Amino acid sequence: MKLYGFSASNYYNAVKHLLLAKGLEFEEVKEYPSQNADYVKIHPLGKVPALLTEQGAISETDIIMEYVDSLAAPHFFPSDPFEKAKCREIMKVAELYIELPARRHNNETLIGKPRCDVAYQESRPLMEKGLKALDTLCQSAPYLMGDTMTAADIFVRYALVVGNMAAVRIYDWKLLDDYPALKAWNQHMREDPISQKVDQDAQDAMADLKAYFAQFKK
Repeated sequence: MKLYGFSASNYYNAVKHLLLAKGLEFEEVKEYPSQNADYVKIHPLGKVPALLTEQGAISETDIIMEYVDSLAAPHFFPSDPFEKAKCREIMKVAELYIELPARRHNNETLIGKPRCDVAYQESRPLMEKGLKALDTLCQSAPYLMGDTMTAADIFVRYALVVGNMAAVRIYDWKLLDDYPALKAWNQHMREDPISQKVDQDAQDAMADLKAYFAQFKK
């Protein structure tokens, strides 16, 4: 399998973390979002990540994660239908109400463009709503669904990377300070050896990422 994307992408890193946690072999192929004709054949929207398998390509992070999890044990999506739905629910809340609102500030946080006042007014209330929902949905004991790590832990960890970046840089806001259980969970996940490897790879990729974004500052 080939995983397309770049090591500073939170969505890419969610898939990468799961692949590493499952012990599956894969090749990393550095690719930034583009409309390059060859890459659009792999990801029809030209986004990252994408996973190329022997049968063809798959896009969208949560879809890729479900596919990867189906390939072999150990499994990170619960087998019980209700528990699996709850896992997906946690992932979706983090994506829709924390990651995506925070992402509206990427032009400022990553490229250095002027602040969007509409995003500034609208994003934080949605993120606050998402955090309250996560705090209600999750056990954080020590993982989001109890004593076993699931795909929700992996996905939410990397969703919060973007959320935290926007919170600190745009709002001078410590994202999890009002949620001690989530804060303790986040620290627990940070100490995981795979998290540390993925984080180091992301840090090592930052120079290339800054060079990539420099072209959009004009």
